[in-house]
Amino acid sequence: MRLPTVEGLPEGFTYGVTRYADVILERAFPDRFRDLQGALDRFSPTLDELRVGGGGRTVFVRRFDDSLREIVTDGRKLWGSRNITIEKQMGFDGDHAPISKVRGHEIDMFGFGSIGRPFPGIAVEMEWNNKDPFFDRDLINFQALHHEGAVAVGVVITRGPELQNLISGVIRSRDGGFKYGSSSTHWEKLIPRVNLGGGGECPLLLIGIEPERIEGIELAYEVRAMLDEADDLKANWRDSYRAWKDAKPAYDAIRQTALDLMPLVNK
Repeated sequence: MRLPTVEGLPEGFTYGVTRYADVILERAFPDRFRDLQGALDRFSPTLDELRVGGGGRTVFVRRFDDSLREIVTDGRKLWGSRNITIEKQMGFDGDHAPISKVRGHEIDMFGFGSIGRPFPGIAVEMEWNNKDPFFDRDLINFQALHHEGAVAVGVVITRGPELQNLISGVIRSRDGGFKYGSSSTHWEKLIPRVNLGGGGECPLLLIGIEPERIEGIELAYEVRAMLDEADDLKANWRDSYRAWKDAKPAYDAIRQTALDLMPLVNK
């Protein structure tokens, strides 16, 4: 994986590319590149949306998908959720019979290569907060569809490293624990898979959502600072207290005050 070399990618994201995916997008698929630029530039979830209890597809992920789906080029919509079917035939002298038919995994957002030629196109998957094996599914699917000439570039969007470090252990879940744990889909779970060959020969554009894209993120920074203060007290309690039993009430008070600032939002 390397950093992109093209210009014009929106700020507030961490980027990585393999096999010159950024260059392929910009030069071979300039319209789809501009579509993706615009969708990323408009992407701005709120902190309250991140805090909403689970269930169904996240509202801002649907909003991102819709921002691509609603793009119209020459009167046609070229983005949408797609199931790609690949059928192979075998025979002699023009007399062919099907030997296999495979329905690929549904792609969240697939952009036609052009109006006249949908394949190869651009496949986009946003993995906001799934279990991390979903990355394996996406990368295997990209690899297979690229091999068959259906996908030119695969795009994976997930939580970036800074955002993950900020909100993990800060935003509560419905069961009283915390959302956005380490075993869910985020940048540090994606990159090792890609570096080990995930995606095969399919060029990949990897996009990590960072705190700058989140409206109202300041509260998360405030809570994180208080939790860090509590952790520092726990690690160094001997500097100010004779026994942990004397330090623990102060530790608990700081931590509880922080968590009270960030309850689950029920909508």
